[in-house]
Amino acid sequence: MGDRAAAEGNGWRLRLRAGARILGAGILVARDRALTSAHALDRADGELTVDYVDYRGTVEPSRARPLPGCVKPCGTEPADGDVALLSLDPPRAGVRPAPLRRNLHYTGAKVRIGGFPAKGDEGLWVRAEVDGLYGAWWQLTPENPAMVLEAGFSGAGVASAQLDQVSPEPPPEVLGMVVSRFYDDGQVPRFEKRHGHMIPLDRIAELLPEVDRLIGGPAPRDAALSAVVPARPGTTVDAGLAARLAGWAAGAGPPVLLVTAPEGSAHDLAFTAALGRVDIALDAAGSTAADLAYALGERLRLPEPYGSACTAWLRGSGPRPALRDSGRRLDLPVRAAVAGVDRSAEPAAALDVLAQLVALGVRPLIVLREPGGPVLRAAERRVECPALRAYARGLVRRVIALERGRPGPRVANGRNAALTAHDCARDPVEVLRGLADRLHADIARLEGPS
Repeated sequence: MGDRAAAEGNGWRLRLRAGARILGAGILVARDRALTSAHALDRADGELTVDYVDYRGTVEPSRARPLPGCVKPCGTEPADGDVALLSLDPPRAGVRPAPLRRNLHYTGAKVRIGGFPAKGDEGLWVRAEVDGLYGAWWQLTPENPAMVLEAGFSGAGVASAQLDQVSPEPPPEVLGMVVSRFYDDGQVPRFEKRHGHMIPLDRIAELLPEVDRLIGGPAPRDAALSAVVPARPGTTVDAGLAARLAGWAAGAGPPVLLVTAPEGSAHDLAFTAALGRVDIALDAAGSTAADLAYALGERLRLPEPYGSACTAWLRGSGPRPALRDSGRRLDLPVRAAVAGVDRSAEPAAALDVLAQLVALGVRPLIVLREPGGPVLRAAERRVECPALRAYARGLVRRVIALERGRPGPRVANGRNAALTAHDCARDPVEVLRGLADRLHADIARLEGPS
């Protein structure tokens, strides 16, 4: 049975108890470490024990204790914690920790969850789908309307799975952990309160650095970018850039944001403070274009063969990938910050990679370290200008649709003429920026009270 558990990739599932009382589930993340939800420990009234249930008695239980500083309960902010890391004594030979790998593509993912609800002490597997964000968590909905992610699922691993597979091969990867579910006053029928929540591995890694070291795959954000270079005395965050960064991260305005932020400057402080809003953040200094394309492709975290196809596209050596899996469009990270492009080994080729990234639908924040210079003009011409043109074209189409059926002159005609003639301008990027601002004003007026 132990061999079967390991072969099926379930040997990392743990049952957490205090004496004879079942508290919930856990995830074996190393031979001597287990992950569970902090609130599962609230009911502990005796020595903590973990059972390796999927080994069917062939592996003895281990004692467990919370590691100092590694219990992060839910705080005042919504969905900001509820994780605990346990030390196991003794560590057991022959058990396989969970395969942990960072992932950004949760929406619509099919998952399997193994918990220990009431009257199900030996465990119950539930198939579910990841629906969408809930603060820093993700909502889970069981496929079977009769199933509820109740208390015994607290701390359970959320593993990737195809619905037509009982024993996925290769073994499923753990995407996150069950932390909570909706509660109510008892008036809502059981089948209507069945949703649960998952805290993703990226968030767990932020809360527990020891777990971060156990997760496979590259970190989505280069740690070096978060290390603020000491600013000159009196330097504070540039409020104007901070507002622009917040708008860009929220999806407002053109897709490409190009800024100059020397280390330690007020712009750099604003950029560093905004890193938490981006999905990917890379430091391109010293990198070749191929290095940058590979690093971006790896962090897009698409399943194969889409991941390799995206990397080839970014390198300019393959066709544009059709990002659909079984008829479902694959999600891409929306926001990617790339700093130090002007200090890369191949600035011009690096800009070509970023232009390809824009064509995939990703919004890049391009941070240059040197004010002015040829790389800034090249970035405007080769990346920002084409993106602005496409963005303005979409705004013109929206104005045309809003003006349809309205009396009076058509503003869209003049705007479209300006869009067509922008290439003849001395500074086409500035013309396109101004045109986008005017189109936004047109749209606000047309959508206002008639």
